[in-house]
Amino acid sequence: WQAISLKSACSYGVCVSPHLFRLQPDINEPAGRCRHGTNYGFYGMLYKVSELATLQQTLAQRVWDDSVPHCLDVDVALSSVSDQVKVYGVPYAQVPGLMQMGGHGSTRNVINGAKIDFSEPAAGGASAPAAVQPPPQPQVQP
Repeated sequence: WQAISLKSACSYGVCVSPHLFRLQPDINEPAGRCRHGTNYGFYGMLYKVSELATLQQTLAQRVWDDSVPHCLDVDVALSSVSDQVKVYGVPYAQVPGLMQMGGHGSTRNVINGAKIDFSEPAAGGASAPAAVQPPPQPQVQP
């Protein structure tokens, strides 16, 4: 092994034990998009020191390849080269898992949870859907 992701979201690979899988590039996604869509997150990583230079060199070549700009996301790039390096992961869905988010939240989770207004715009209105804001809640006086 060269690296282990301690919390990998949207896991894709082969299970090697009840709590660990070997990452693989998602061949269902285009190589030109860095096989984007699986094995998200750098919440916590373990690296084998004796393998770190090789892993870093392979990853750097992928991240800084200007023909695949989607590979600037290091987690996506690592997943895309997982057929060249030995990377394992603990699925995000494991309960209780090895790591917790700590209740600090995530900007990505907020964006993903936003309600979108898909209604047709009025004549002369905006053409793109906008996030729907919840109505203000009444303040309760003590």
